[in-house]
Amino acid sequence: MRTVGQLLEISCESPRDLELSEALFGPEAVRFTGTTASGCKKGIPVMGDRYHNHAYDHDPYYDHPAEPNRFASSGDLSGSGSGSGGSYIDPRDRDLEAGDGYSGPEDMDEKSQTASYRSGKRGAGGKDGLGSLARLVEALDRYDDPHTDDYTDDSSVATELLGKGQKGRGKRGNRKMDSLMSSSYDTSEYTGSGILSSYPTSEMNPKLRGKEVPKLEGEDEEEVYVAPPFHYDSPEVLTEMERAEMGEDDATEAPVFEKKFKRRMRINLTGLFVFLLYHGALGFYLWVRITKTLGLGPYTAYGIVILVLEIFGATTTSIYGMNLVADPVHEPLQYDEDNPGLTKVEHMYHVRVLIPCYKESLELVGKVVQALYNGLLPDGVARTIYLCDDGKDPKKRKWCEQMGPEIIYVSGRTREPGEMNGKSCNLNNCLNQIYPPGVRIPKTELVAIFDADQVANIDFYLKTIPLFDAGDDVGMVLSPQCFHNLYVGADIFNHGNINFWEYAQHGYDVYGFISCTGTNFLIRSNAYQQAGWTPTYTLTEDYALGMELTRHKWHCRYVEEYLAIGEAPEQIRNCFQQRSRWCKGHFQIVMSSEHTPFFMEGLSFFQRFMYLTGVWAYIVGALTTPMFIVIPLVTIWAGVFPIVVSMWAAIALTAYLCCQFLILNYSRKRKHTFPLWFNWVANNILWWTFVKACWRAAASTCGQTITFKTTLKGTGRLANSNLGDLWIHVISFCALLASFGFGLWKVCTGPTVITTLSISLVWTVYAMVPPYLLLHYTYIGTGTTLRLACKIGYILTILAGICAIILLWLVYPQQYNYSQVMKDSFFFSDSQQVGTLPANFDVSWRSSALANPPNVTKPAFGKITGGWITNGNVGTLQVTLPTAFSITMMAWSLLEFPNSYVKSNTTLKAQSTLKVGTDYLQKLYKQDTAHGGKVGSGSNQVSYNDYYIVYQIGNWTADKSWWGRLDTYNLDRPVFYNTTYVGMADVAAQISAALTASALVIQETDPTQYNKLMADAVNLYASASLNEKNRYTYSAGFNYPCAANLQTNAAPATGCKPVDSYFNGSAVGLFNSTSVYDDLAWAATWLYKATHDPGYLADAEKWHTQHQSSVESVLDTAYVFNWNDLTWANGLLLAEATDQMQYHYYIQQYLQRWVCTSGGIIAYTDNGRAVNSQDPSFAQTMNAAFLAMVYGQKIQYMKSALPYEATTPFMDEAKSQRYICWTRTQVRYMLGGNTLAGRSFVGGFGHAPPSRIHDYGASCRSAPASCTYLEALYNPDPNPHVLYGAMVNGPDYVNGDFFTDARAGTNDTYVALDWNVGFQGAVAGLNQASGSYDQCLQGFGIFTQDTAICAGAVSST
Repeated sequence: MRTVGQLLEISCESPRDLELSEALFGPEAVRFTGTTASGCKKGIPVMGDRYHNHAYDHDPYYDHPAEPNRFASSGDLSGSGSGSGGSYIDPRDRDLEAGDGYSGPEDMDEKSQTASYRSGKRGAGGKDGLGSLARLVEALDRYDDPHTDDYTDDSSVATELLGKGQKGRGKRGNRKMDSLMSSSYDTSEYTGSGILSSYPTSEMNPKLRGKEVPKLEGEDEEEVYVAPPFHYDSPEVLTEMERAEMGEDDATEAPVFEKKFKRRMRINLTGLFVFLLYHGALGFYLWVRITKTLGLGPYTAYGIVILVLEIFGATTTSIYGMNLVADPVHEPLQYDEDNPGLTKVEHMYHVRVLIPCYKESLELVGKVVQALYNGLLPDGVARTIYLCDDGKDPKKRKWCEQMGPEIIYVSGRTREPGEMNGKSCNLNNCLNQIYPPGVRIPKTELVAIFDADQVANIDFYLKTIPLFDAGDDVGMVLSPQCFHNLYVGADIFNHGNINFWEYAQHGYDVYGFISCTGTNFLIRSNAYQQAGWTPTYTLTEDYALGMELTRHKWHCRYVEEYLAIGEAPEQIRNCFQQRSRWCKGHFQIVMSSEHTPFFMEGLSFFQRFMYLTGVWAYIVGALTTPMFIVIPLVTIWAGVFPIVVSMWAAIALTAYLCCQFLILNYSRKRKHTFPLWFNWVANNILWWTFVKACWRAAASTCGQTITFKTTLKGTGRLANSNLGDLWIHVISFCALLASFGFGLWKVCTGPTVITTLSISLVWTVYAMVPPYLLLHYTYIGTGTTLRLACKIGYILTILAGICAIILLWLVYPQQYNYSQVMKDSFFFSDSQQVGTLPANFDVSWRSSALANPPNVTKPAFGKITGGWITNGNVGTLQVTLPTAFSITMMAWSLLEFPNSYVKSNTTLKAQSTLKVGTDYLQKLYKQDTAHGGKVGSGSNQVSYNDYYIVYQIGNWTADKSWWGRLDTYNLDRPVFYNTTYVGMADVAAQISAALTASALVIQETDPTQYNKLMADAVNLYASASLNEKNRYTYSAGFNYPCAANLQTNAAPATGCKPVDSYFNGSAVGLFNSTSVYDDLAWAATWLYKATHDPGYLADAEKWHTQHQSSVESVLDTAYVFNWNDLTWANGLLLAEATDQMQYHYYIQQYLQRWVCTSGGIIAYTDNGRAVNSQDPSFAQTMNAAFLAMVYGQKIQYMKSALPYEATTPFMDEAKSQRYICWTRTQVRYMLGGNTLAGRSFVGGFGHAPPSRIHDYGASCRSAPASCTYLEALYNPDPNPHVLYGAMVNGPDYVNGDFFTDARAGTNDTYVALDWNVGFQGAVAGLNQASGSYDQCLQGFGIFTQDTAICAGAVSST
C-alpha cells in the first residue's frame, strides 16, 4: 500500500482486502492494483493529509478535544497499533506479513525472544488471525467523528460521570466496516466473562467485549516477569558486571562531560515591563498599606493579619512574574536529508520507554503503548517499550507478547511493607533490571517515562531526542501535557494549566530550573542513575527527581510543544485526591531532614529558593483563599473592613490591582486569556484540599502515615464517587449568598449605599463564582451550561473588580480642611456683628450698623450696641436667649478642643469673638434696686439682687417688611426687658452660663476680666435661683391670648390678635421659653466647672431632677438641644462631673436615639443625615453631633480630664469611637459628603455650596448701590457676596435631602448664629480628634449596632 497524491494504493491478494480498505478510508481514497503471491506488501505508509492528525499543530485548548482524543490516541488492543493520524509499520522494526499476528516465541529469532524475557519459562503464543490493516480498521472504528461536539446534553454528561462510563464510540455508523471486522476476528481462542469485568459499564470495542485473553500454557499468575539488562548478551557489558561484582570498578562515579550545554536566552521586553510595573505598584501599595491604612483602632490587629497574608500572596505573583522577563533560545532541529521528515541526531541513542501501570484498563494502557510504538524515531535511534504492571494483569501480559519483541512486560515485584510511592518503586524495579547495579551506563542510553494515560504523538521522539545533543550534561527533556477530556471553556480544575506549561515552565527553561512533571519526559540514563533512580521517599517523585538532578548539575530542556495527550480525572473526588497528593508530596520533601532543599548539598541559593516556592504556593493558597472568602463576610456581618479607606488607599489599590491583573493575565496569545482565568478558579476550589494536605503532611512528621493513592483514569475513575470534599464549598457558597442578601438589604435600608459594605457585596459576588462553578459541575452538568456559566463567571469577576475599584473611589472619604471651616465660621459670625466695626474688619462688604440705638434711661441701660443680629426668621432682631446660648457653645467648644483652635490658628479670634458677645451681654442687665432680698436664716442666710434684663432689641412687626444692607437700617429699635423679680430666671441663668463659660476661656490670660465675668455670673444665678417666686421663664410673665397656656399646654384662644402686633413688635411668640429648671441646671453646672464648689453641683443635680419630674419635661421638644431645651447637655455635664451611671445613661439615651434610629421621631434621609421630625433643621443635627463629639471624647479621655473629678471615670472605647464616627458622618454630610454629587451646605466651602443664602448683607450689592426686596431678596441670581462658613437651615422633614437654593419662598437657605455654633463646635472636635473618618467606614455591618451603642435601643416611637 502506498500513497499516490491523495489516493491510497493497495496491492492485496483478494478483493476482501480492498473492501476492508474502502471501509476504512473510503472508496474515493483507494486504488486497487491487484494481488500478489505474498499478499499485501510489507508496510502501510503514513496516510495523506486527509487522515493526518493536526491536533498538535495547534494549542490543545483551542482545537476541539475530540480531535486529539480520537486521532492522536487511536490505539489497537490486539496487535500492531495505529499511530497518530494513521498506522505506520516500519519494515525495519517488524517483518510480518499482512494478516499474520505475533505467533509466539517459536516464531522469534533469538534476539526477539528477549522481549518475553521472564524468570522461569517463556510464554507461548498463538495467532489471533488479525492482520495489520484489520487492526488499524478496528482501532479507528473505536473512535467518534472528530468533529462531533462532546458538549451535547448536560444530563447525559452528568449521568456518564456518575456511572455510565465514557461515551460510546463508533458514532460513524459504518455498518459495512462492522461486518467486515466481525468476520476478521478468530474468536475461538477467547473465553471468559469480559476483558474489563471489573468495570462492566465501560464501553470498549464491541468486537472485544466479552472476550478474555487466554492464559498461556503452564502459566502461573504469581510468576515474575523481568526485563533483560540492556545489551545483556554483550560481552563488554558482562565483563563490566563481573568487574563490579569483584569491586574492581565503580560505576557510580560522576560522569565526565565532554560537551557541556550552553543555555541561551533573550529578554522579553513586554514581559520585563509588566514585571517591573507590577513591582513598582507593589512597592507603592505596601508603603501605603503600612503607613496609611492600618489605623483601624481596635481592629488594627485584624488589619495587620490581612496585610501579612496579602504580602504572602504577592510573593507568589512575583515569583510567577519572574518567568515572563526572558525567553529561552533553542537551536533549530536538524532534519535528515536521507530520511525526509526525520530529525537528525549525533549519537545512536537507545530509548527505554517505561509505562508504569496498576489498575488502569487494558483499553487505556493499550493506547499509550501503541502510540509510543508507532512513534517515528530519528535515524539510528533504537527503542524498547516496557509495560511495568504492578497489577499483575495477565491480559496486559498476553497483549504485550502479541505486540512483538519491542514491547516487554515487566511485573511480579514484591511490594515492601510501608511502601509510600508505588509508581516510583514500580519504575525502579524495571530500571534496576535494565541497568544492573555496578554497570556503567553509556551516555546514549535514554529513558522515557509515560503515565498509563498519556498517548504520545507520532513525532514525540523526533522533537525531543535531538535536544540531548546540545550537551552531555543535558539530563532531561520535558514536554507539556494536555488532555483529551478537557472541558474546553469549562476547565474549572485547571487541568490544562496554561499558566504553568506556557509561562512558568517557559521561564524555568530560562533559569535552568528543573521542574519535572512525572510523565512525557526523557531522561539520560546515567543522570537517572546518579539521581538514585526515581525517588521513593515522597508522593511527588517528579518534584524530588528534578531536585536530585539539579543538585548533581544536570541540565533540563523544555519542548514548548504538546507532544502527548492524556486523560485528566473528571470525578470530583479523584481531582481532589490528585491535588492533595501533589501538595502532601511537596511538604514531605520540605519537612524531611534528609531531602529538604533547605539543606540539600549541591543546590545554589537560587535553586533552593525555587524548589521551596512549590511548597510556598500551597501554603499561600491554603491561607489567602479562605481569607478572600472571610473578608467580605466579616465586613457585612461585623462591619469591619481590613483597611482604612482613604484617597491614598484608593490610588494604591487601583494601581496595584490593575498591575496584578496585567501580570497574571499576561499572555503571548490572546486566546490564552480565558484559560488563564481558570488558574484562579481552581485555586479557589482546591483551597480546602490544600489546607487538609498541609495539615496531614505536618502530622506525618509526628508519625502519621501518608499513603500513595493513584489517580483513577478511564473507566476506573468511576469506581469512586465520594463527594465528601464538597461540604466546605457548599457552606462557603451558602454563607456568601446569605451575606449578599442580608448585606444588600442593609445597604438598601441604610443611610447610604456608598460604604465599604457596598464594596463587600461586590466582593461576595466575586468570591461566589468558583464554588458555584464547582457545584454546577457536580450537580448540574459539565456540558453547555457549565461553559455558559464559566463565561458568565468570567465576565462577572471582571465587572466585579471594576465595580470594586469604582466604589473604592466613591467610598474613600474626601479629606476636608476642618481648620478652614473653622476660620470660615468666624467669618460668618463677623458678618452678623453690629455696632461700630473696626477699620480692619474681616468682612470687607460690611460696615458699622445699628451703632446709634435709642438711649434707655429707666432703667439706665443707656445705648445698647454691639453683639450680633439673630437673623434666621427674625431678621435684624437681637434676641438674648439665642445670643447667650451661642456664646456658651462657642466657649464650650474652645474649652473642650483647644488644640483644634491652635491647629487652625483661631484661638485669638475665638477669644475676641467671645469678648464681642460678653461685652454685649454685660450691657443687657442692670440691678433692680427696688427688689432683691435674702433667703435662709442664721448662718445659712444668703442675700441676692434682682436685675432688669433685656430679652429683645428690635421691632419684629416693622422688621418683617424691611430688606437692605444693615448699615442703611433706620427703623426704630425698641428694647424689651423685664425684672427677675417677676420671672426672667431662664434669661438670667443663660447669661450666667455664658459669662461663666467665657470666663473659663480667659482664666489664665485675663484674670481681671475673668473675675468680673464670674462675679456677674454668680449674682445673676443667685437672682434666678434663690427666690422661688422668680423661677419663671421670661415669656411666662406675659398673659397674651394668642400664646399657648404654659401650664396646661392648652391651645390659644380663638379670635386673638397676632403676637407681634399685640406686643408691639415683640417676638416672644417665636422665642417662647417653655422651661426654667434646665436653664438653672445649665448655669449651675458651668459654675461648678469654674469654681469646683459642690454647692453648685448639688444645685445642678436638683434642678436637673426637678426638670425631669415637672411639667416642663412634657413641654420639651423630643431629643432637641437648643437655647430652649438644655436638659440633654446638662446630663452630659453631670456625667462628666459625677461619673454617675444615671447621667451617662441619660446622655447615652439621647445619643442612642440619634445614632441608632430606624424611624419615628428621628430618622435618616436617603443620603445619611439624621433628622428630627420635631425640628428638622441642620442646626439640630449639628447640635447633636457636637454633644456626641464632646461625650465621645470624654469617655475616651476622662482620666486626663479636669482635676476636681473624684470618682473613677467611666470609660468605653467602643462607644467613644462610634459617637465620634457618627459626628464625622453628619459633619461630612454638611460639607459635601451627602450625595454622589457631593453638594456642600456651608457657604463658600466645598462643591456647589449654597449661593443664594437668605442674608441681608450677602444678598445686597455693595454701596452705593441700592438694595431692595426686588433687587436682592427676589433676585434669582446668586448673592453678590459669599457668606463663608454659614451653614444653612436645610430642607424640612418631608423633603429630606432635597435642597432649594433660593432666598425667597423657602426656609432652606436661612442662617443664624445660634444655628451655626453647634456645627462650629463639632468641626472643632473633629479637627482635634485622633484618627480619621476612614476608620469610621467600619461601622456598617449588620451586627454593628448590636455590638456598639445601639444594643437595647429604645423604641422608634
